[in-house]
Order: sequence, then C-alpha cells, then structure tokens
Amino acid sequence: MKIIMPIAGIGTRLRPHTHMIPKSLIRVAGKPIIGYIIEQIESVNFSEMIFIIGYLGDQIKSYLRTTYHFPMKFIRQMEYIGLGHAIDQAKNEFPEDEAVLIVLGDIIFTADIRRIVASPENMIGIMEPEEPRKYGIVTVDDQGYVTDMIEKPENPPCNLAIGGLYYFKSAYNLFESIKFIIDEEIKTRDEYQLTDAMKNMMRQGEKFKIFNMAEWYDCGEKETLLQTNRVMLEKYATNDKIPGSIINPPVFIGHNTRIENSIIGPYVSISDNSCVKNALITNSILGFETIVENTILDSSLVGDNSFLSEAPKEFNVGPDSEIIFTK
Repeated sequence: MKIIMPIAGIGTRLRPHTHMIPKSLIRVAGKPIIGYIIEQIESVNFSEMIFIIGYLGDQIKSYLRTTYHFPMKFIRQMEYIGLGHAIDQAKNEFPEDEAVLIVLGDIIFTADIRRIVASPENMIGIMEPEEPRKYGIVTVDDQGYVTDMIEKPENPPCNLAIGGLYYFKSAYNLFESIKFIIDEEIKTRDEYQLTDAMKNMMRQGEKFKIFNMAEWYDCGEKETLLQTNRVMLEKYATNDKIPGSIINPPVFIGHNTRIENSIIGPYVSISDNSCVKNALITNSILGFETIVENTILDSSLVGDNSFLSEAPKEFNVGPDSEIIFTK
C-alpha cells in the first residue's frame, strides 16, 4: 500500500500568512498541521508516501525530509484544477496495482487507520460539520454503503460530509476513473473532482463504505484555525511557569522563547525563538521568531519573523470619565 497526500493548495483563506508559508506548515499548539496528520498515518504498513506539492513546495519538502525518515516522494502539480487532477499526478508511481490511502494535508483528525486499511472494501471517512454545504456530501443506505456523492451542494440532503480520508483497494481502478473524467471533461465547479471519479467507480460496480472520523478539525481559515488550536492545546499544552509573568492554561510555549512581565493565556501558542514583553495575550497563535511587545492581543494570528509593538499611551483622565477603544 502507498499513501498519497495532496498539499499543493495556495491557502488563500489564510492570507497573508500563506504568502510566505504553506498552509500545512502553519503551527497549531506548537506543531505544523502536517505533523499531526503524519502521526496518525505513519504507524500503518506502507511502502511509500507520495506528496503532491505546488505552492511553496520546497518548504514542505525540506521540513519532511529533515523531520521524518520513511520512504517519500514529491511530485509537483503545475496546474490547480481539482483534487482529482492532483491525485492523478501520482499515477506513474504505481507500476503494479495495490491499495492506496489518500489523506488531505490541511486537516487534523483522529481515526483508526489500521482498521481502515485492513478493510476488504473501499472506505470513505465522514464527519458531521455545522455547515455541510462547504464539503462533499454522501448519502448512505442502512448498511453504511454510499448511494450518492455531491460536491458542495447548496442544499445538502444530509450532513454526512467527506472528511478528506479515503482508502481504495485498487489504485488502478481509481486512476482509470480519474482518467475517464479528465478525458470526458467531467468537472464540478470547473475542477476535476475526486467525488466525480468515485461516482464513476460506483457506476462501474465499485462500492464504498463510510467510517466515522473520531475527531476532525478544519485549519482552512483564521477562525477555524484558532478553534483547532484551542482543542490541540487541551492535549499538548506545556503550561510553563514563567517567573514575573502569569500563565493561564492551556498554553504552549516553544523552545528558546522569552516571556517577560506578561499575562499569557488561555489558549495561546507561541512558537520557538520568540519574545513577548509587557503583553496580555489570549486565544492567539504566534509564529516562529516573533517579537510582541507592549500590546494586548485576542483572537489573533501573528506570522513567523514578525515584530509587533504598540506605542505607549499617556492619559490625564478626570472623574466620571469613560474611554473606549474600538476596532
């Protein structure tokens, strides 16, 4: 079995942060998103992990090669025309037919991967989001077999959303179906979608069964990234005690990070080699080698190598006064 991870996306919803760093390397509770994903899948028996890279792909390649030591290959996607097209880039890496696990590179999840890859059937991971119209939707029968798939419908027939984890018993069947939708110009939202390829497989007699992903966290935009950070901090917080400062758990503080005369937390992640002075920070993520001074932050993302300092203010406020700073 091989694993394919498409991580070529530009991450437009997380700009300006993704102007300089790929989305999969943004840190949550001190660890890159892709690190959480690999922790879930590297324990299963696989021969190679194939990464489909594109935008800022060299950063991903460098991180993975220096951090992990399993067999890996990198393929650059030159056009961004859908998930089906991204996966198709790996077809030449399968000289023989074998099983393939596909894992999207921008989600954090937990699932019983070993049970999934031991299944005699094709499998699709599902979750139940608050806004299912943002995702691919499946309908199922009483036995848990997929009866239909719809890519991001305006009026979803149910809230069973595809969670970005797929297991195919035959890579050849998958690639043949992707070839079909590309050759026939079958697109949804002007892209070659994996859901359309799977629907074609179903028409050819293939069956797909669903499994529930125990946990699923979106990292695609600022608000959901901060929510995911809160969840991960409940598991991975360091909650260091800092003389002269107050730490309100859960908080993650990276290596070689200096905190002075500050109140940090709850729900704050500060990456390595950063410095925080005279600040009050809650519900925020601070990047690598970041300096924050003399300020109050809440629900904020501060990127790598950033400097943020607020000028001191001087007031002469008389009795019965009220001063309000608005955004």
